[in-house]
Amino acid sequence: MNKKALTLAILFSMATTGAFASDLVTTTVNNSGKLSKLQEQAVLLTQKQLADKAAKDVATFPSALALNEVKTVDLALKNNRTAKQSMWAYEAAKSTVSATAASKNPSVGYSYSATRARGATDASSVTERGTNGFSLSVPVYTPSVDAAIDGARYDRESAGASYEEALQTAKLTAISDYYTLIMYRNLVDVAQQSVRDYDGHVTNVQAQYNVGLVASSDVLAARTNLADAQTTLITRQNSADVAETDLNIVIGYPVSTSIETADKEMRYLPYNVTLEQAKAYALLHRATLVKSAMDVKSAEESVKQAKAGYLPTVSLTAGKNYASDDNYRGTSNNGWSVGANASLDIWDGGSTRNTIKVREAQLESAKEANLAAVDGVLYDVQSAYLNLRAAEQTISSTKVAVEEGQESFRIASLRYRAGVGSNLDVLDAETSLTTARNNYVQALYNYNIYVATLEQAVGVPLETPVGHGAPLIANSDSVNTLANLAAQVTK
Repeated sequence: MNKKALTLAILFSMATTGAFASDLVTTTVNNSGKLSKLQEQAVLLTQKQLADKAAKDVATFPSALALNEVKTVDLALKNNRTAKQSMWAYEAAKSTVSATAASKNPSVGYSYSATRARGATDASSVTERGTNGFSLSVPVYTPSVDAAIDGARYDRESAGASYEEALQTAKLTAISDYYTLIMYRNLVDVAQQSVRDYDGHVTNVQAQYNVGLVASSDVLAARTNLADAQTTLITRQNSADVAETDLNIVIGYPVSTSIETADKEMRYLPYNVTLEQAKAYALLHRATLVKSAMDVKSAEESVKQAKAGYLPTVSLTAGKNYASDDNYRGTSNNGWSVGANASLDIWDGGSTRNTIKVREAQLESAKEANLAAVDGVLYDVQSAYLNLRAAEQTISSTKVAVEEGQESFRIASLRYRAGVGSNLDVLDAETSLTTARNNYVQALYNYNIYVATLEQAVGVPLETPVGHGAPLIANSDSVNTLANLAAQVTK
C-alpha cells in the first residue's frame, strides 16, 4: 500500500474517531471554557488542513524523486513558505504605493437628499423638496501626501529587496540540505566499508585462532571493533534518512518521498576570487544592503511628512447643484460653484514639533541599522571566504591521509596474517583509515557549503548555478566601480 495513501487513511480515521477532536482542549496559559472552545475549533481546522494536504500529496507527488542541484534550488524557490510570505509582502507594498498616490487624484462626489414635510398648523399643507449635486476636488499642494508617496515607493523597494533576500536564503538552505544528504550517504559508504574491513579481519583472526596461532583476546578485540563499526553504520544511516526528510521539507515534498541525487559524492571545483573582489561585489549587489538603504530613504520621507504639518494644503473645487421645491427629483433649478480651499494649522499644541522629533530619531536609527547591515555583510563575506580557503586546504591533506591509511591498513593486515604483526596494529590502522575517510568527506562537504554560503553572502544572482559565481564576481570590476563611487561621494 502506498505510504501516502496510508497516511491519508490514518488521518481520516483519526478525524472520524475523534482522536484529534477532544471535547476539551487546554493549555497551561488559560483553561477557560471559552478559550478551550476556540482551541477545539482550531484543532478541527488543523485536522481538515492535514487531511486536505494528505489527499493532495497522494494525487500530486511521486513516491520517488530524482534531484540535481538546479532542480533542488528550483523546487525550493517555488515552494519555500518564507519566500512566499516575502513575495506577498512585496505585492502589498506595491499596492500601497498606488493606494497612497490615489490621494493626489481628483475626487468626484455625488449627493442626493429628499424631504417631505407637513405643516404644524395646516394638516393639508404638505411640501416636498429634493436636491442633488456633483462635486469635484482637485489637490494642488499637498506636501504631506507627496512625502507619503515617496516613502511608500522606498518601502516598496525595501520589500522587494527582502523578497530577494528570502529567495537567496531559500536557495542556500536547499543546496545545503542537498549537500548534507550526499555527505551522510557518503559517510554511510565509509561506515559500510569499515564494517567490511573489520568483518574481513574478524574472519582472519578467527581462522588463526582456530589453528592456535593467536589468543582469544584478539578475536574479542576484533569483534568489539566490528560491533562498534556496525553501530556507527546504523547511526550514519539514520542521519542520512533525517537529511532526506529535511530536504523534502525544504523543496515542499512529502517527507516520505524517496530522493535519488544526481551527484553521488562531493566535488572540488576551484573558486578563483579574491577577498577584495568578493567584498566589493557584495557591497554592490547584496539585497539586504538595498533594503537597509531604502529604509533610510523611507525614514527621510517620514521626516518630510512630519514637517509638512507646518505647511498649508491647497485644493481647487467645483460643483453643480440641482434642487426642486415641489418634488423629490431635485431637477427644477440648478446652480454651480467654483472655488479653492486652503488650510494651515496655526497651532496644534506642539504635536507637529514632537512628531518631527520622533521621526528624526527613527531616521538616525535607520542610518545606524544601515551601517550595521554593511558591517554584517562584510563579516559574512569574510567569514565564508576564510572558511572556504581553510576547507580547501584540508581537501588535499585529507585525500593524502586516505591514500596513506589504505596502504597502512593493507600492510598491517598482511603482517598480521604473516604472523609478524599484532592485532592492535590492524585495528589501529583501520580506525585511522576510517577517520581519514570521514575527514575527507567532511572536508569536501565544508568546502562546497562555504562556496554556497559565500555566493549567498555576496549576492550572486539566483539564476547562477551554485559554484559557478566565481567568474561573475572576478569579471564584474566591482572593486573599481566601488572606488569610483566612493570618489564621487567625497568630491
